[in-house]
Amino acid sequence: MTGLEIIRAPGTTAEQIADIIAEHCPPVTPEHCDKLSCRECWLAWLTTGEPPKEKGPSDERTTPDEEGLHPNLAEHIRRRGIVWNMTSKMLDAITPPSLSVSAQLPPDTQRAQP
Repeated sequence: MTGLEIIRAPGTTAEQIADIIAEHCPPVTPEHCDKLSCRECWLAWLTTGEPPKEKGPSDERTTPDEEGLHPNLAEHIRRRGIVWNMTSKMLDAITPPSLSVSAQLPPDTQRAQP
């Protein structure tokens, strides 16, 4: 029986409906709900009466960028380089001239283009 059928059933009382909707999760939840939105769980229960099916890994691969990196990784490296450059500039600005030596990028961020 779906959640909608339970709610619409003539024998279901207002108190029972209030108990159902007052809960954070629907009466039936998947084993690992941290990978799903609450809306997905509620919608699955209302329409099927069962928890949502957990999505497996996609068969499609993300096209690598021109350097052969996953786009998310390339963006992460680019942002890390920007943050490092900003940090270096701030440190140079607050360091007394007698101690000032511009910091070099760490070896693993040399490829990043700010």
